[in-house]
Amino acid sequence: MSVKEVNGGATPVATTITNCRFCTEDNYNPLLTYPLVKPAPAGTNYSFKKTVYLNADTAPSGTINNIKFYCDGTIGWAGVNVEGKVADAYTEPTGTEGTSGDDNNGVDIETYSSGSPLSLTGSITGPDTGKVSQYLELQAVISDAAGAGALSPETVTFRYDET
Repeated sequence: MSVKEVNGGATPVATTITNCRFCTEDNYNPLLTYPLVKPAPAGTNYSFKKTVYLNADTAPSGTINNIKFYCDGTIGWAGVNVEGKVADAYTEPTGTEGTSGDDNNGVDIETYSSGSPLSLTGSITGPDTGKVSQYLELQAVISDAAGAGALSPETVTFRYDET
């Protein structure tokens, strides 16, 4: 299994990722270009949304289903929250590059824990491979309380059954 991030407009491209880097551009690997922007003097800015899904790279021996997503209950970034929501179809992120993405109206992912995860529909049965889950749209929400500099890595989890 892998996590794929989808980017692009008319012909979106899915890329296998191990890290999701929030930025103010529709790019899976922005390096140091288009960083998150702290609003001044007050207000809220957003990253461009990141659209990810769970992918079966090799055929399961049975069926993969019952897909869940959660974090450890805390995203430790002062002045920055991460919101998420499920989508059935990919839509291109919008906003003003280098400044702010448009508000995706998600829910703070800190509300999703191992005991109360977000459910995503989808399944795949061997010998098939490919996209398994619905899309998960993630977005960083930056307040004027955000500090400058790089944010420490945070871990989120996809869980699923394989029968």
